Amino acid sequence: MGKAYTSIDGDLATVYFNPAGVGSLRGAEFIGSYTPPGYYASEGYYTFFGAGVKANDYLRIVVSQFQFNLGKTNTGRGTPAFAKHNALTIASEPVKNLYIGLNANLLLYDPVIVGPEKSFYLDFGAIKKFEFRRNESSRHAINIGASISNFTMSVMTFGNSQFDLPVELPVTARVGLNYQVFFDKKLPDRKLESLQFLIQGEYRNVVNSDYYSAYRAGAEVLLFEVFALRAGYYKEEENDHGFPYVNYDHISAITMGLGLQLPLYKLSETPLNIRFDYTSLPQESYSESAMDFGNFTTYSLSVSWLFKEKS
Repeated sequence: MGKAYTSIDGDLATVYFNPAGVGSLRGAEFIGSYTPPGYYASEGYYTFFGAGVKANDYLRIVVSQFQFNLGKTNTGRGTPAFAKHNALTIASEPVKNLYIGLNANLLLYDPVIVGPEKSFYLDFGAIKKFEFRRNESSRHAINIGASISNFTMSVMTFGNSQFDLPVELPVTARVGLNYQVFFDKKLPDRKLESLQFLIQGEYRNVVNSDYYSAYRAGAEVLLFEVFALRAGYYKEEENDHGFPYVNYDHISAITMGLGLQLPLYKLSETPLNIRFDYTSLPQESYSESAMDFGNFTTYSLSVSWLFKEKS
């Protein structure tokens, strides 16, 4: 959906964008995603795993890991270049429809050439949901979300020389808004909503850089709580490094995705919700002289065990 997720709640996949997004988890959830090798990283891979639980009415706990691995090395060290982003997320709903969250991140990075390095940093986020115009056939909601990543302004230093200077990690601020509408006309003998629609927008600013601000937007249509169709658009500012005739000062692309969901908790006595998602994200070139990188395609599977709501 155009890489815009700051205002989305109830989904483990949002932890990188806004830790408050898991503040509305309704049970225990596991999610995993895999991106096949592409362009020059012909043996590399990208994965994401997360597991979260609703500990009580006020506390959600999530652990997650993003990993990129080149899959081979020519240095003889036996370890390929990799990056691992490990996070512990604590989120809460202190008052109804207000979600807050904190990420504690451990970033491990080994580019092979200069050796491994690690950094610890914190993220914070909040989401406020407004529900309105609820009746027998429909309901509406608006989410407003904001987050700041690495507000601790952490750095990394590569190499052991006294002349090696620390490299700032990006401090990223995001603000987003989404509108959701749910149509509750039930199917015969079923409990599924006939249509759900979501549209969202987001602005990103890298606070400690003069570049990399971004505008993002996306939409999703969910039919009978089973089939989802998604599309989006983003435009991001880039650094042309003083060569505007060769390098681009911005990139933009249209994204698309599909989803299949099996809401067993509505169709049977089993409190499970299973979801499969596919994303196609064009990898736009930053330079006129660069090759076509093709699309970044990701396959995701999530399984949720929904806890019984207290009466």
